[in-house]
Amino acid sequence: MRDYLWAGSMTRKRSKVSLAQVCKPKIEGRLGMRRALECNKAAIMRLIWDILVNKQSLWVNWCKAEVLKGQSFWQMEHKQTLSVTWKYLLKLRPAVSANLVYTIGINSTWSIWYDPWYQGISLCERVGNSAIYDSSLPPNASLSEILLDTNWNWPSHVWQLREISSACTNIPITQRDSIGWRSAVGIFTHKSAWESLRLSAPTVPWAKVVWFKGAIPKHSFCLWITFRKAHLTLDKLQGFGVVQQSLCPFGCGQQQRLDHVDDLVSILVLMITYLHLTSLLNVQVIRKLHKRQKTAARKRHRSLLQKTSTS
Repeated sequence: MRDYLWAGSMTRKRSKVSLAQVCKPKIEGRLGMRRALECNKAAIMRLIWDILVNKQSLWVNWCKAEVLKGQSFWQMEHKQTLSVTWKYLLKLRPAVSANLVYTIGINSTWSIWYDPWYQGISLCERVGNSAIYDSSLPPNASLSEILLDTNWNWPSHVWQLREISSACTNIPITQRDSIGWRSAVGIFTHKSAWESLRLSAPTVPWAKVVWFKGAIPKHSFCLWITFRKAHLTLDKLQGFGVVQQSLCPFGCGQQQRLDHVDDLVSILVLMITYLHLTSLLNVQVIRKLHKRQKTAARKRHRSLLQKTSTS
């Protein structure tokens, strides 16, 4: 299929379908494949999720002891001494924070300034370092320092925090902190991470016509090419400089375009349907004649038996 859609070697070749029309779900009119880059990002996001939920694994424990060293993952700065993996982890922080759902407890340990607990963006990015300095709260302050039971107690003299202070009144306070993922089950999955990275397309009504249980893959693929209007008709080949003329080889005098091919296919379907119905009618006629012959033979056989019995 790769050689059919694109060139199988390094030679230059016209592509029938672009990569963007392939690497999306079948329900959206694509082939259901996934880009390797998006899958790799989703796998890296899984590592970030394990760090955030404090998964009990050797790798997470090592990262907290040797890399983070008591520092928040969101507060960590980019350094040239970091490994390639950790540079990639820090690069994907915005993609992860946009999908996190924070639940705030009474004795919350979430960082006020660096955890993306409010609308997926940290307050440090939203209001800047000047607001942190004006609030008289330390940079490592947690949300429990501005919570009195279930009531918020923001510094009223910092104008950058007024909008956030009024919006926080609608945030419920629970018994303990928890973190979730924007998905149906509320936990991280590779599929949900991949869905958050890709650009979705509208669904197509013909997806179930092409892809269904028991379908022959080759036939489904050719039908998919037809729905994508990716067949190399003569008018396309003429535009590529492959052929000199694009007249229909059936001698109708028209150019071979997709709409013209569709008309020919419709005519062929009608002809095949007519021939099929004709053959069915012929079979029915033959069956009726055969039935009549059998009935006549039985009558003759009965009459002969009656004559022999009377004699």
